[in-house]
Amino acid sequence: MPTGRHHGAPKHGDALLAGLVRCRRCGRKLTVRYTGAKHNIPRYSCWRGSLDNGEPRGIAFGGLRVDDAIEEALLRLVEPAAIAAAVEAEAQAASRRDQVREALVRDLEAARYSADRAFRQYDAIDPQNRLIAVELELRWNSALTRVGEIETRIAAHDASTSEPSLSPVHVAVLAAHLKAVWSAPPTDVRLKKRIVRTVNHEVRYR
Repeated sequence: MPTGRHHGAPKHGDALLAGLVRCRRCGRKLTVRYTGAKHNIPRYSCWRGSLDNGEPRGIAFGGLRVDDAIEEALLRLVEPAAIAAAVEAEAQAASRRDQVREALVRDLEAARYSADRAFRQYDAIDPQNRLIAVELELRWNSALTRVGEIETRIAAHDASTSEPSLSPVHVAVLAAHLKAVWSAPPTDVRLKKRIVRTVNHEVRYR
């Protein structure tokens, strides 16, 4: 992975493993110092023992290659899960859309049945019985209005879901951009660190 993301002064410290790596000899957490002309190149080192107790300095190494290797491993680990999660989310959304439409269709069938029954009742009444005829006509018109409302809702639902659902292949292409998003300068390094810590915790305690 290119190291262009390291350019510029780290706002909150760019080292991904800060606070996670310990010295094998003394067990202390490695500290991070930033070197280079712009103080933007992380370097992990074990020197708390030297500062606090005058002990010999422990391990020290540059952080660029280590962080890049961690990023590559992390993205390989997370990307399949991201693809699976995206596919599952799309499947659930499609299922919910289908359920909504099925419910509307059932409502439409019931409304049409009610409208047909209201018409038959109105059609069968003696025209001379004007009061009942007026009442039955009102019921028929109300039932027809209900049919029209549900048909409008179904049309609106179909229009809002007219775009075809994303196939797993399309979702995989989108998920492949995870690496580009991770490497983009606007991506908050604090979010990256939280992801590293979360994955580290999951791997350790599985």
